[in-house]
Amino acid sequence: MPGFAVVDLETTGFSPRLGDRVAEVAVVLVDDAGQVEDEWCTLVNPGRDLGPQHVHGIAAADVALAPAFDRVAPALLRLLDGRVLVAHNASFDTRFLRAELGRAGVAAAIDPLACVCTQQLAGRWLTGSRSLAACCATVGVAHDGVHSALGDARATAGLLAHYLDVARDDECWDVARAAADGVCWTLPPSLDVEPVRRGASRLHGHWLAALDDPTARESPGTAEEYLALLDLALLDRYVSHTERSALVDAARRAGLGRSDVERLHRDHLATLARDVLDGAGSSVLGERVDDAGVLDALAADPTLHEVAGQLGFDADDVLAASQSALGARLVDEASGGVRPRERFALAPGDEVVLTGSMRRTRPAWEDAVRRAGLAPWAYVTRRTRLVVTADPDSLSTKARTARRYGIPIVTEDAFARLLDEVGRTTEGVARSA
Repeated sequence: MPGFAVVDLETTGFSPRLGDRVAEVAVVLVDDAGQVEDEWCTLVNPGRDLGPQHVHGIAAADVALAPAFDRVAPALLRLLDGRVLVAHNASFDTRFLRAELGRAGVAAAIDPLACVCTQQLAGRWLTGSRSLAACCATVGVAHDGVHSALGDARATAGLLAHYLDVARDDECWDVARAAADGVCWTLPPSLDVEPVRRGASRLHGHWLAALDDPTARESPGTAEEYLALLDLALLDRYVSHTERSALVDAARRAGLGRSDVERLHRDHLATLARDVLDGAGSSVLGERVDDAGVLDALAADPTLHEVAGQLGFDADDVLAASQSALGARLVDEASGGVRPRERFALAPGDEVVLTGSMRRTRPAWEDAVRRAGLAPWAYVTRRTRLVVTADPDSLSTKARTARRYGIPIVTEDAFARLLDEVGRTTEGVARSA
């Protein structure tokens, strides 16, 4: 007997009719006795915003490397072929499968009789809540990787094995097997598509490695262009994959090699350390008054370490940047010089666009934007000053338009810091008036 194909999907939302898509699919193959034979999982590029990322934890940078569903479909259908499809809340998963297969041009009539829903069967053989976590806890099945397609599929496979053990002679199995024998998939040509797993975007080494090839350098261009892009990219202390590509292109236009860019990055980190030292970015220095104490506190500043990590630096580089910043300030104090520093800032009336599913509700964010004297806007135009999203690698239409226009995209946390700066600036103007 072919056995069972346990399926789980992670999606951008709850309704394919409203445009939600599959973002991850996993299949665990189980034999007729309930033993796991094989497993398969891949992220899927949904071509849109990922929805509640705080729930499923999928990063846009990872799905950007993943195939679209139509390229995944051949491998998926071959795994399902001839097997009973099993899922926890099967109506949800099969609804999305039908929609995605139809969109991919695959004629796929999923027979409900050829499906087994472990959630429904829990009503017959278990007591209490029928959630996957509760069912697994009741029967002692491990449930690791909650809200990941493979973690949930493995847990569902374990639950299926328990059901087969306690009710092997139940007629539901024979009914499902007979229906599965009658399912005839229209299998599309097989494609050589490698599965993409979570964390894939972190497996390619640091993005500066793209500058190791001196033959790839171009001109004309300037270091100033590169530094301007870097300033905007680091507004949220994270260089998104799109920003990395833009920075590499800018470096090549300027004829900059990796060593040149690393020197610019060290200068930038030292400048940021000076901002922290002058109180522009952090109050972490507290009441330290001696130089040694200030240096220790500055070198421990989390902002500097976040940015250093993005630039390919470590704690020693943060210490060196801190020493440089402290030395520069001592020189400025001795000479009475003024250190001008242009930084990105929001001004009253600036248009801000929110996109995607964020931790804070959209109305709450819009209210905060208005209180700061800014204008929440429904769509991106060339006047847009900033786009805010849960994930700076977002695939939403608004994010893609912002990148095309060169508009900065930042996280919620970065936006909250920018709003605080607007508030402090407004208070300072009010006091001086």
